[in-house]
Amino acid sequence: MCEGGRAAASMARTASASRRQPEPTSLAVDEAGGRASRRPRGWKAVGFMIGLYLAIAMALNAFAQPVTNYLIKRYNMKPNAATDVANIFSGTYSFSPVVGAFVADAFCGRFWTLLFGAVAAFVAMVVITLSATIRQLKPPSCSDVARQAGTCAGPSGLHRAVLYIGMALLVVATGGANPTSLPFGADQFDYDASSNEANERREEPAGLKRFYNWYYVVTMMAAFMALTFIAYIQDKVSWGLGFGIPTALVVVTFVVFLAGTPLYVYVRPAGSIFSSVARVLVASCRKWRLRLPHPRDARQQQALLYNPPVAGTSRVFKLPLTLQLSFLNKAAIVVHLGGGADQLHALTMDLHMGKRFTIPPVSIAAIFNLAIVLFVPVYDLIIARAAQRVTKVEGGITVLQRQGVGLAISGMALVVAAVVERRRRASALDNGGTSPLSVFLLAPQLAVMGISAAFNMIGQMEFYNTEFPDQMRTLANAAFYCAQGASSYLATLVVNIVNARTRRRGGGQGWVPDDINAGKLDYFYYAMAVFAVINFVYFLVCSYFYRYKGEPQEAADSPSATPEAVLMKH
Repeated sequence: MCEGGRAAASMARTASASRRQPEPTSLAVDEAGGRASRRPRGWKAVGFMIGLYLAIAMALNAFAQPVTNYLIKRYNMKPNAATDVANIFSGTYSFSPVVGAFVADAFCGRFWTLLFGAVAAFVAMVVITLSATIRQLKPPSCSDVARQAGTCAGPSGLHRAVLYIGMALLVVATGGANPTSLPFGADQFDYDASSNEANERREEPAGLKRFYNWYYVVTMMAAFMALTFIAYIQDKVSWGLGFGIPTALVVVTFVVFLAGTPLYVYVRPAGSIFSSVARVLVASCRKWRLRLPHPRDARQQQALLYNPPVAGTSRVFKLPLTLQLSFLNKAAIVVHLGGGADQLHALTMDLHMGKRFTIPPVSIAAIFNLAIVLFVPVYDLIIARAAQRVTKVEGGITVLQRQGVGLAISGMALVVAAVVERRRRASALDNGGTSPLSVFLLAPQLAVMGISAAFNMIGQMEFYNTEFPDQMRTLANAAFYCAQGASSYLATLVVNIVNARTRRRGGGQGWVPDDINAGKLDYFYYAMAVFAVINFVYFLVCSYFYRYKGEPQEAADSPSATPEAVLMKH
């Protein structure tokens, strides 16, 4: 499939190149390994693919967000069993992009891996829709009273098999679509891929920087629709229709995506970074007895070891010499903790929106997504442009500054959450466990957290796609999603540790018990705000030592300085 796909991609590039205009060009790799210049398509190409991004994200969220509730209400699973299945699914779901990134880089390329992920998403949603619709593929319906009494008939082997097949296909779809969507879209914009010398920083076009913003807006819009419109249909109408709508949307946008194939820039897979690292390690072990030339001068050593002659039309990229820290803390746990607890709060608050209409508890989290959807255009079109006039920096502030602002705001969001939680708990205790306060009292903390994500998460995405080597761009996007999965496990660990410590000190059930009215969740939020401050200070230290990709590096004059450069062949 990959070989045929690359041939088709090559034909599409040849046809497009014949229409090339004398404008600045980006570079795509032909099938022979050479360079084929073509006119960049930018937003014209992205227009064909953005709908598919939204549809896939909506389909994944339509199942992943309410999966625990779905397993309990529709499959009559016990809460603990449903939670275990959901956790396994969530972990596999979050780490699967690493496999997809490896396949894209080493074998199929971004386009065909994305295409395969889209097909897998459609098939998965068809299976899940059928499992929620056909009577023979699901357990018999059960009332809430019978469910609480534990007398509901559980799922049979066939029911579980169909459900797990659908979930496995969703994992495959995530592995194919999530790590490749953003890099493939970025490939469509004009930048000189050959300008990758160690002393020459590649500048991004304004359109590419804007694409990072709007890509995140689209994914948040999809999550917002899944948490509101789709969640309401699932809760009030039927699960089958709630899954069927995003399935149909995937089909329509997939056809539009295929219509744009003649316009796309296709970058040939260049091999996985893992194999390159393995070769470096093996070669280093074999040559450990040899002496390095110019051991006290990193620049001269790099010139001798990492500047081979370029033969023919092959493209050779290398990492610039760097002597400083490059790992930045993502602080994903801050975002995760805020989003998960808000749904528990919603269960103990007034869910009415107006006199007759009530929202599903899961829908309150949509305020987080809505805040991002509303704030990013304001930032992109007004704030960033105004800041750019002052700072003279493309986009108003640098990528690291954008992440830093997001981290600072996340600490503020936790303080707001603590204040609101104190008021909610007091009201609930005064009214028999259910607060008469509106669930929309949670809106301020979710909105502030959304603004934090608009700075921090988009800054991370741009950092991955601009500062990582070209060969690692797909893998870098996979790492972004893996960080979200790791945050889920880390959040559970932190909660368990906090509960264990607070129980020992006379805290009753701990700060974060199953019954949140019996806990001290506001104390927990304050503690997390303190950690957010520590995290922010750590980020500032790392940022101080970081040097952007392609910035001139100081020569190392001391024996302790060792060159950190790797030959990357594309």
